[in-house]
Amino acid sequence: MDEISGRRSAWRRQSAAWAYFTVQSNVMLALYYGWRLVNYRSRSASPDVKGAVTLYLLITCLVTYISRDLANPLVLLDGGSVRGLGNFLLHYVTPVMALVDWAAFDRSRRVRWAAPFAWLCYPLLYGAFVLLAAPNLPRHYVYPFLNVERLGWPTVASLAVAASARTPAVVYRV
Repeated sequence: MDEISGRRSAWRRQSAAWAYFTVQSNVMLALYYGWRLVNYRSRSASPDVKGAVTLYLLITCLVTYISRDLANPLVLLDGGSVRGLGNFLLHYVTPVMALVDWAAFDRSRRVRWAAPFAWLCYPLLYGAFVLLAAPNLPRHYVYPFLNVERLGWPTVASLAVAASARTPAVVYRV
């Protein structure tokens, strides 16, 4: 019986990782580049897809940086833990590498003018999913800025609107 409950607990911890935007955005990047490797001879990939994945990774990086009170990211490497290294790679290195890749190889490729607005659908749907699924997640609110119980609906909604309004402006500047 203990073995079964141990397996359930381990499965629940692993499945809870999928609730994090960080994990989802990094998996999207891996899938995108995996697809590009397999289909390297076919026509080039849509700049819209790569732009969306790059944006999601930048959201991951910026939200992490801001939510850690603008702390030096290298602090994650103190102590030499594998978890700290993993967090540093997923939250900072991968997004910066994706941005450099996009700037070096895709900046001249045209994206549709409405693309950044379409790209926002996924983060907004993610936010709705987390808010609706929160009671069933092991850690009810995976990000403190989505904690409706602590912040209240008006604050969480205003944060979502502010982030959604600001993102296209940033994308068009880059």
